[in-house]
Amino acid sequence: MSQQQDRPSAAEEEEEQNTQERFHLIDTLKAPIIQMGRDLGCEVIENYDLGAGPIHVTWVFKPGSESLPDMRLGFICLTKEYYSESSLNESIARAMLNLIDKLVLVVPSESMTKKISDSIKSMPDKSILQLRKYITVLTPSTLVSKVGIEGSRERDSQQQTGEVI
Repeated sequence: MSQQQDRPSAAEEEEEQNTQERFHLIDTLKAPIIQMGRDLGCEVIENYDLGAGPIHVTWVFKPGSESLPDMRLGFICLTKEYYSESSLNESIARAMLNLIDKLVLVVPSESMTKKISDSIKSMPDKSILQLRKYITVLTPSTLVSKVGIEGSRERDSQQQTGEVI
């Protein structure tokens, strides 16, 4: 009888498999962020945590002057299966309590990007912190460098847009 209690049930095995799949997806989402941070020469920290819960990847920019503070850009990966309004709020709180200067939420699909962006826009905008300026939502494919794309340069030569390319 004790042998039966030692073995996990089918539901526990399925939950364990879902957890492993989630961690694998998060690792897949983190990989290009880690590589890009290293290529940029930033200090890259995985699972940065000052006690409020981990930030999956953090880039630390050091300005070179002791009188200027370091800047922290934090990346939290959200998966479709575990996304909810409460997980979004928890991610924002985790970033703020870990002293992240700018939060980037990384999601697996464009449809999820729109859903989260709309959710952030619907949050009260009369607060001191304007979340739409603090949070950016993107997919790993949007991290790909735009170097070599002629469309943006052609547009710039045809009209002055005021943006730096």
